[in-house]
Amino acid sequence: MPAEAVLVVRAVFVASYLAILIIDLRTRRIPNVITYPLFILALVARPDGIGIVPVGNLAAAGVAFAFFVFFTVRGWMGMGDAKLAALIALASGPALGAMALWGAFVAGGLVGVVLLAARRVRRGDAIAFGPFLALGGAVAAVAPQLLLERSPFAILFG
Repeated sequence: MPAEAVLVVRAVFVASYLAILIIDLRTRRIPNVITYPLFILALVARPDGIGIVPVGNLAAAGVAFAFFVFFTVRGWMGMGDAKLAALIALASGPALGAMALWGAFVAGGLVGVVLLAARRVRRGDAIAFGPFLALGGAVAAVAPQLLLERSPFAILFG
C-alpha cells in the first residue's frame, strides 16, 4: 500500500474529527453527514493502513457503541457521541480506541472541573462531550504510538 494513500486517509480522518469538534462546540450536534461516510471509509481504510477492517476493530466499535448508548439512554450524552465513539474505535482498533476514549473522558472531566471552579457552568449543566471525543480521535490518528506507549490498557490488549 502506498504511503501517500495512508497519509491521505489519515488527513481525511483528522480533518473530519476537527470539523466535528468545531461543529459540536457551536451547535451541540455531531453531524451524520460526516460520521456516516467515515464509517464506510473505516471499513476499507483507516489512519494506520488500507485494507479490510480487522475483526478486532469491529468488536471494539460494538463495545464502544454499547457503552456510550448506556450513557445516552440515561440522558448523559447524545446519540452523536455514541456514534462518534464507535467510529473512533472502528478506525483506531481496540487498544488505541480505548486510549482515545479514555483520554476524552479525562480531558472532559478536567475541563468540567475547571469550568465549575471558574463558575462558567453550574453543577448539572450540560457540557458538549463530542469535542473531547473528536480530539481523542484526532490524536489517535496523528500520534498513535504516543498514546499506546502511555496506555494504561496495555495489560488488556498486550
